[in-house]
Amino acid sequence: MKAVCRYNSSSRLADHHRGRFSSIESTYPLTVGGEYVVVGMGIWENVLSYLVCDDIGVPTFAPAGLFDPEDVEVIPPGWEFALRGGISAEGTELWTNPCAAVWGYHELVADPSHAGALEEGDDEARAIFREALRRQSAP
Repeated sequence: MKAVCRYNSSSRLADHHRGRFSSIESTYPLTVGGEYVVVGMGIWENVLSYLVCDDIGVPTFAPAGLFDPEDVEVIPPGWEFALRGGISAEGTELWTNPCAAVWGYHELVADPSHAGALEEGDDEARAIFREALRRQSAP
């Protein structure tokens, strides 16, 4: 699945599309007008995010509102889906359990710690991500 970047600054998003993890001044290393392969998606709190490889080569969960929705295709074959504990979290529980759902390659969905490992720069998680990106990018 591919998406075209419409904005690279969270200041262009409504508050409810940013979530608490992103300040109003957050800038993402994405090129406006650039096309990105989406290898996964997740909902944290109430924000749908796309998992893409950003312009510096790092796996990034970027709010879907930064991308052009008209350019998103149907869910790719082979993607998996899972609900997470955040689907029923409320109040302060959202601070420790914000993930409601994930879609994408097997490890992203099957291993609840994989997304966090990506964000922490774990080498093994990033190697799995790069392989999923390669498979998703292949014609």
